[in-house]
Amino acid sequence: MAAVSALIGIVASYVHMQALLAVVLLVGWLLYKKQTRTMYGCAVLVLLCAYSYSEYVQWTLTKPVTHEQLLTWTGRYTISGDTLRGFATNTERQKLYVMYEFTTAQEKTQFENEGLAGRQFYAQGELVAPREPNHQYGFQMDAYIRSQRAQGVYEVISWQEQTSKQTLVQFLDKWRLTLNQYIDNKFPQSLAPEAKALLFGDQQETEEEAQRAYLALGITHLFAISGLHIALLAWGLYAICVRCGMRKEIAHIMLLIMLPVYGVLAGGAPSVWRAVSFVEIALLLQFLRKPIPLSSIICISFLGYVLVNPGVVFQIGFQLSYLASLALLYSGAILQRSSNFWMQSFLVTVVCQLLTYPLLLHHFFALSLSSFFVNVIFVPLFSFIILPINVLFFVLPEFLSDRLFPLYETPRVLLQQFIYWLGSLPYQQWVSGRPALGLCVLAYVSVFMTFVAIERRVRWRKIAVILFVPVLCIEVMSVLSVRHVTLHFINVGQGDAVLIELPYREKVILVDAGGVLRFNEEDWQRGRDFEVGREIVVPYIKGLGIATIDTLVLTHADADHIEGAEEILEELRVKDVHISPNMWQEDTMQHVVETVKEQRIVLHEKIAGDKWGTKDVLLQYVSPQDTVYEGNDDSLVLLLQTKWHKVLLTGDVEASGEAELVKDYGQTLSGLTLLKAGHHGSKTSSTEAFIQATMPRVVIFSAGKDNRYGHPHNDVVARFQAIDAYMWQTGEQGTLKVTLTPHVQLLKQ
Repeated sequence: MAAVSALIGIVASYVHMQALLAVVLLVGWLLYKKQTRTMYGCAVLVLLCAYSYSEYVQWTLTKPVTHEQLLTWTGRYTISGDTLRGFATNTERQKLYVMYEFTTAQEKTQFENEGLAGRQFYAQGELVAPREPNHQYGFQMDAYIRSQRAQGVYEVISWQEQTSKQTLVQFLDKWRLTLNQYIDNKFPQSLAPEAKALLFGDQQETEEEAQRAYLALGITHLFAISGLHIALLAWGLYAICVRCGMRKEIAHIMLLIMLPVYGVLAGGAPSVWRAVSFVEIALLLQFLRKPIPLSSIICISFLGYVLVNPGVVFQIGFQLSYLASLALLYSGAILQRSSNFWMQSFLVTVVCQLLTYPLLLHHFFALSLSSFFVNVIFVPLFSFIILPINVLFFVLPEFLSDRLFPLYETPRVLLQQFIYWLGSLPYQQWVSGRPALGLCVLAYVSVFMTFVAIERRVRWRKIAVILFVPVLCIEVMSVLSVRHVTLHFINVGQGDAVLIELPYREKVILVDAGGVLRFNEEDWQRGRDFEVGREIVVPYIKGLGIATIDTLVLTHADADHIEGAEEILEELRVKDVHISPNMWQEDTMQHVVETVKEQRIVLHEKIAGDKWGTKDVLLQYVSPQDTVYEGNDDSLVLLLQTKWHKVLLTGDVEASGEAELVKDYGQTLSGLTLLKAGHHGSKTSSTEAFIQATMPRVVIFSAGKDNRYGHPHNDVVARFQAIDAYMWQTGEQGTLKVTLTPHVQLLKQ
């Protein structure tokens, strides 16, 4: 009860309305349990203390940060390309998210090889605003920094390393770096990333294809250092020590010392420290011969964590860790219904998935359906076979492990190929979108009622009804929310991506997929490629609750319009793809064409005059006029017409293409409600003649913030200002939702 009260108090200091609902639920729970007045008083006291402490912590984060800092690095940092990012503390004990750009390849190599934790730098820089998310479903950098109890983003302009004595943190970070290098040197290249992830929580080298497969199957948790993981390692080490003749008391003390050290070596993620704290508390109480219930251990661990950083309750890893623990703790009666190992494994998976699924839908907008069955096999496989094998290879002498690696590598590679195949199977995920708060509460009420019904041995038909009521509500509300034609101009930086929803999602069309124009860089400056389709467009579409794209329109072959298409084809179901005639022959289209062939999607070449749509909505291509693909002026130009409105999406059409549009469709295009300006607002498009012929009321510039091209051009902006058009630039102002009601509604997303 103390942990619940503390949680409500902390949440109350951040978001008051949600906290009010939580207080109501807490009071309801106390009434249900018929608690005493003393319990009521204790709950209120803990709540008020947690609220006050959280408010104090938030106040400390508002203190100013000077330009000059003596920074001491923590062990949490990453090096990608020419940029170093991570957390450091200053002399005022303020935590900062520090960003620094390397100037040479030699400097980068030095930092990679020597480690950073504990090293001190006298820096000059400035506190900058965190990067705003591209849309409401994107990564919230500001919220992440606050959840880490950090002041903000500190950009280093210059710095000089200071000499200092080696600290314990610095020693452990160097040790972790050495151990990872030891794995690189000892393990085969195909097995090293897995060993790093399982033994020391380092997932940076895990292949992207593997990450996608694990996500689709719902088994990403297998590579996080979990409670089962820590417990197995602790039990194994304890058993070895006792077998070697060590006294049990000494073995206990050794584990109490070594587990926190391992927590640091394993990266110190919330799941790691939760697992370490559970085992530490249990061992300590066992050593003192004062056993307490597991629920109390979880409560102590939780309170200790939030005392260090109240904002941690908003981290998804923290939330899932403690929810999964509670699920297993309070569902003992369910798990005892079968003595069969496989059935118990299935029940464990079901219990954990049910209690966490509303949270997963809120954060990731989708739920892996296959995880209910796949985890039954893969959890025991990884926990009791693959993990011990990796530990064994790590400690074996090199001459012996070299002889044994071939015996393990071949079946492990085959297993990985099987996982890839399994992860590529369609219809594995339920894409729900982000449910409203009320639907999340309904889902949790349904889950608790399901657990009670199972314990009381209610018939499965009734349990299914209880469980699927919120699922049905989420699906129905998602569809009913789209009553009119809706367009989403997604902020993909310097590129285009427009999502069109017809009423009640009768059809969903995506026009272009965004992309990145890549410029010449040296090899050492290149980090992991940023995938606009996977990291911006797909989360937005899934956040709306959309799993299927009826038509993907690729207007022309420029990378900033089509590079994200390959990722969208991999992540979502796409029925048809429309392209400009002979555009498929361009070099930039080859990966898209290959993916389309692999998935057996029909590729349609479209030309002016082609139409499709529904009874109330007409979609028509008005360009190009010929089948010779020559670039921007051969973009597919889409005209959308409803009873009240006309919308024109022009791709990268320039002046000559606009002249052709006015010549062939002048009357049809007059009086546009909305125009997506050609070529991102370049001075080569949006001519005076074209603007006067179309007279749009709303103009969208799909252009990046502070882009190097100066889009939209000042002359173009002035032309639209002259006709009093309302203008919106996605890179500057964000993603825009346009609803074509009789009176157009504009809403920033």
